[in-house]
Amino acid sequence: MLTASPARQSASRRAALPLLPGLAVAAAAVPVFRGALGYGFSQDDFAGLARAAGLLPRLAEPWRFLSHQAFFDVMRATAGLDARPYHLASLALHAACALLLWVFLRRRLDGPAALAGAVFFAAHPALYTALYWISAIGDPGALLFALAALLALLRRDRWRWAALPLYALALLCKESVLLLPVAAAAVLGSDPDRTPAGRRAWRDPVVLSLALVAAAYLVYYLAADAMGQHVGGTRGSPYGSGLSPAIAWNALTYLGWSLNVPLPLVRSFSDAIDPAVYPWGAVALLLWLAGLRSRALRARGWLAAGALTLAFLAPVLPLEHHTYHYYLYAPLPGIAWCLAAALDAALARLRPTAAWVTAAALATALAVNGAALVRKVESFPFGATGLRADPTVDRARIATNALADLRAAGLPRGARLLFWSPIAEGGVSATPSPRESYWERNVRAALLDGLAVRVMLPQVGGVEFVRAFRPAPEPYRYAVYRPDGKLGVATPAELDSLIRANAGARGR
Repeated sequence: MLTASPARQSASRRAALPLLPGLAVAAAAVPVFRGALGYGFSQDDFAGLARAAGLLPRLAEPWRFLSHQAFFDVMRATAGLDARPYHLASLALHAACALLLWVFLRRRLDGPAALAGAVFFAAHPALYTALYWISAIGDPGALLFALAALLALLRRDRWRWAALPLYALALLCKESVLLLPVAAAAVLGSDPDRTPAGRRAWRDPVVLSLALVAAAYLVYYLAADAMGQHVGGTRGSPYGSGLSPAIAWNALTYLGWSLNVPLPLVRSFSDAIDPAVYPWGAVALLLWLAGLRSRALRARGWLAAGALTLAFLAPVLPLEHHTYHYYLYAPLPGIAWCLAAALDAALARLRPTAAWVTAAALATALAVNGAALVRKVESFPFGATGLRADPTVDRARIATNALADLRAAGLPRGARLLFWSPIAEGGVSATPSPRESYWERNVRAALLDGLAVRVMLPQVGGVEFVRAFRPAPEPYRYAVYRPDGKLGVATPAELDSLIRANAGARGR
């Protein structure tokens, strides 16, 4: 059975958005990422909590103010130091993004294809870190406001100007959506409800205003150098970027990760340029280029979907030292749109019931696969150490272990902690190795150089990581820790006696 063209059907699609498929899209994220609810805070999460508590200077400028300051202010006031509501907020934001993507796709495509495309995004395992790491809340926050801005732009009344404040809120979450005006022009220009004259999208006053906002924020961002890209030279900084072959390798890696999701085919989940997925990335690019020749795909927004992907992917491509799976968070809706457009064209000849059954089966498979792969990433061991290979989960577990043992130790108010790991050094000894071991560095990173202790245990007066035992007066205590974060607390005198006894036993 042939269906009408997307242009003729768009008005009826907007008129009725079935509730059940939208709820199914939002719910698809839950079984995939629910494991995050079982973990505590990890790494930079403690910096956000410290800013909210006044232990670190507050963010006073626009850079990530909503995600790194306001979010932790609100959550600290309402949820305290319980990590579960913070993780729940991340999951809820992700589900809201998936729901908005469903609404966005439903403007252009039939329900079955929109459902499958939105679930592709909701259940995609590459978004793992954005859901398991609270500090990555800026990614779902920025995308939520960006999608809302695009939907507002497509309105035909004065409310379309709401795209401006929504875009500003997106930038206050994360600068990854800086090129939204490019995507907005492409999306508006491809909207089937607009007349040919109205498709000169760059002349649209709202799009021009979005571009001005983007230009102003870019000037601020470069002047503020919030990411330290200019410290020690652009290439030498952690977020160093430049025109180098890394742009091509990053592009192939991100495109490859977007398609290489079947559980049996995923060999690793390391955050680095990944030559193993270059073929997948090349296939994705070639398929999109080939699709440009299809009138059916162009009518369903194929070109605009590619522009949306590129606009949100471009800011991270020049980064030479940071290639992370969750940097796909903002670009992935464009790829999901391409998938949905291709599926919509393929299902056009089927009866509605058959199309829904096909799309539901595909969406279920995507959710099941995503859940299985995320569980694998979450639980994969780090050798035989008892640690986890994924640093976000591993360091959350380490911090939880250390903080639990410190609470149980009954520390006196004002105690100053000296973290020391003779186990990591190979035995109870006062003599350190020349360099800090991986195990010491990992625990120190998990506790954010001790800031985690000061945030979670306010009675502690100070924290220091040391490489060797030294005598210390009251109120110092030694936190003697293992690589998994478990520790014991002793006074310097108690620990000195233990070291002497151990040295004597060795001498005999």
